[in-house]
Amino acid sequence: MKKIYAIRQMIVSLVALVFLTWAFFKNDRWAKIIIIPFLICAFAILMENLFFILNKIKISNFFKLVFRNSFFVYIFGFLSYVIYYSITTKAYSLLIVAAVMLLILLFAIYFSKKYF
Repeated sequence: MKKIYAIRQMIVSLVALVFLTWAFFKNDRWAKIIIIPFLICAFAILMENLFFILNKIKISNFFKLVFRNSFFVYIFGFLSYVIYYSITTKAYSLLIVAAVMLLILLFAIYFSKKYF
């Protein structure tokens, strides 16, 4: 049953990967910067499920770690930019929300035993 779910995830991530690759080559440089993390995540999910089906668990876990790290780098980068933007435009309510979200994310990573 788990392998059927992995195959379904592979199909979805392959469709997303094709769409994101097409969008990557059709857009300008700033849009490419936004698309790259999603491209990495879709590729990591595809490879994770492929190696899971092939019973290569260590390689599958490596791609799971690639997905997690790229996701957290993207979230940290986004929140850091939002904090910078809110300081420069003096939008302090946005700063409070972004800082709280950043603290929640740091708290979740620090106390997560599954992640490390």
